[in-house]
Amino acid sequence: MNWHPAYTGRVLAPDHAFAADRLYEAFLDALTAHARTVARLPAAQGHESELTALDAGLRRQRTLPAPRPEPGVPDLYFALQKRLETEIGPESLAWLRLGLSRNDLDMTAYVLAAREGLLRVARRAGALREALLDLADAHVETVIIATTHHQPAQPTTLAHYLVAAAAVVGRDHDRLLGALARLDRCPLGAAALAGSSHPLDRAFTAAALGFREPVANTYDAVAAGDWQLDLAALGQTLGVGLSRLVHDLVAAASDGWLRLADDLVQGSSIMPQKRNPVTLEHARTRFGRAAGAAQMLAFSNHNVPFGDVNDVGPDVQEAVHTVLDALDAGLELLVACLRGATIDADRLAARAAATDTTATELADELVRTGGCTFPEAHRIATALVRLQADRSRTLASATPDDLVGCGGPRLTAEALADALSPAAFVARRSGIGGPAPAAVRSQIERGRRELAEYHRAVDTSTARIDAAHRKLRAPGKDTTT
Repeated sequence: MNWHPAYTGRVLAPDHAFAADRLYEAFLDALTAHARTVARLPAAQGHESELTALDAGLRRQRTLPAPRPEPGVPDLYFALQKRLETEIGPESLAWLRLGLSRNDLDMTAYVLAAREGLLRVARRAGALREALLDLADAHVETVIIATTHHQPAQPTTLAHYLVAAAAVVGRDHDRLLGALARLDRCPLGAAALAGSSHPLDRAFTAAALGFREPVANTYDAVAAGDWQLDLAALGQTLGVGLSRLVHDLVAAASDGWLRLADDLVQGSSIMPQKRNPVTLEHARTRFGRAAGAAQMLAFSNHNVPFGDVNDVGPDVQEAVHTVLDALDAGLELLVACLRGATIDADRLAARAAATDTTATELADELVRTGGCTFPEAHRIATALVRLQADRSRTLASATPDDLVGCGGPRLTAEALADALSPAAFVARRSGIGGPAPAAVRSQIERGRRELAEYHRAVDTSTARIDAAHRKLRAPGKDTTT
């Protein structure tokens, strides 16, 4: 068959190239598992030599590059089938075709490859939360000024901020584990959509490929694209959420209190002083790429028939891997930046002392010891902030006389200084989730416990899949057990 040049150039050639690069091993795994399932059928008894040749032929393909495109051969699967027939003969190849459709084979290969990519992202996401918690552990007493609406708001600590970011990543961990669980079902054995009249042991096939179980409904196995939308949702949530963290890190590098390692910055061709935080910029673009490719997945799944169609099959696999590859790259870059970062705590402390962001604690102190209602205390604190600003003085330099002059009660100099201290502001907020050092250390400990549980879940899935792969790919194994 000679196809139209447009179809060849725009569809067949790029699809073959993508499959050869990203799906070849997944195809071989799926075909091997199917061949070993067929070998268990009653109809296969007495044909051991043909089935052994088939299994050996599939193993040999792993030592060879993927078949190249040929005229009249539409895609990688048919090219692989042609090469196998030449090597092992049509009698052995015939058993591979029994009960197998391109529909369930393709979907299985897509899911297998996506699962590998998702596990890589899962491991990177674990490394990110660990890096955030480690950096937080080192800065539980490093005071920063948090902003609201782009304006200085209240003192907190760098650790408090980082643990908050780590909590977001922790929820991403839950989403990743959920996506992995929903991806842990094998489509193979569904054939075109109705299964096979041969008693294929789909549970055996699933286990051979490291899946927990087969997809329960054969139509669902070849028609559904919601697992791709799971990945789209991850691309959006992870990509957009982490871009906010990167935004803040770039701003911190610009402000000068965060310094990236020398091997993560670039200089300028004309400005000798420059240390451009380009690694963070590249991380940000990767997260944007993941979020953008997620839209491709959503639109490709929109308003198409619930069945085997190219929209949710070969035509969307590049977008699937763009999401996963971009997340993987962005996470790796971001972890490297956090691991190599140094923090100028003295600069942060000096900036904190120069602000008026402790005014809330002054109002609270006036309620606590000065007998004021909070609205009264708010008004007095506001007046003191304005007075000090008009004098071009810091709020922390205010005296008890200044407070009385603004209509407030007289506090001792020590009590007023403590109320206006950024460090004291932080220390007094020791409740659940607060920024006080002891409260943040508790949050870090909880985060580490959750992270350990996450690592165990990812490692357990990885170990099961790796064990299945070793058995499936090893030479000389019994093909019927």
